[in-house]
Amino acid sequence: MKLSRAILVLFMASFVLLTALLPCRGTEKANEEKANGDANSIWTQYERRGPRPKRWELTDEEIDRIMKSLDEKKAKEIAKLRETDPRKFHDELRNQARKEFEKVIRERIDAWRKKSQAEFLEWLGKEYTHQAGELNKLKREDPDLYNKKFDLVWNTYRRIYEIWRRNPELGQVLKEDTALKKRRDELLTKFKNTKDSKQKKHLLGQLEDAVSARFDLIVRRKQIAYKQLQKRLEELQKKIQESRDEMGRWRSKKFKTDNVKERIKDLLDPNFKWD
Repeated sequence: MKLSRAILVLFMASFVLLTALLPCRGTEKANEEKANGDANSIWTQYERRGPRPKRWELTDEEIDRIMKSLDEKKAKEIAKLRETDPRKFHDELRNQARKEFEKVIRERIDAWRKKSQAEFLEWLGKEYTHQAGELNKLKREDPDLYNKKFDLVWNTYRRIYEIWRRNPELGQVLKEDTALKKRRDELLTKFKNTKDSKQKKHLLGQLEDAVSARFDLIVRRKQIAYKQLQKRLEELQKKIQESRDEMGRWRSKKFKTDNVKERIKDLLDPNFKWD
């Protein structure tokens, strides 16, 4: 069962690239604790890159599994880097145990794919019962045809589903709008192919109802967009106020003196890693 071969290949490439660039979670723990302990420091907040997205990081269990695929001598050599140089440890782990490393990545991608498909099918079963029922029947009777049908259904409803996940209200509007556009097109086709004037009049009335309903949906969509903008504006205003308060605190002579003394103390610490 596949979403789309092209999308999956692109995702796999991106996943491997990102994973190769990111250090392992287990090896960064000490550094993260130190950084988080001084999260509000004037000296570090512009140097930090922010928290790593955990979904891309190798777990301790995955690291141990990859390490076990190495011979004992090589594993001991690499293990020394785990605490002293996390990034180099990660690179060496990938280079020395590439086969097992890539296997772990493939398994993670496969797990992500299965989870994504399950979530999509659950949503489809709630919002498009008929299509979900057809897929379930095909899965039992013809797995090959099921794969093709799944790709078709995914491409048809993907946009609605992805918007629905971010904003259910907007997703509902898009679902209704998609159905109305289909209804509109059907009515237009019938109207153009009908010569009976009475039937044309009847179809014209139905077309007017469909277009009117779409207009209402467009207004609803704009209202939702307005509410989202308003929420973002409120969040921005909150950040502006926090920044203003912070600047007031930083202008304090005592705050500057305390921070300079603390920074000097850090720089003179024998365990401090120099820039």
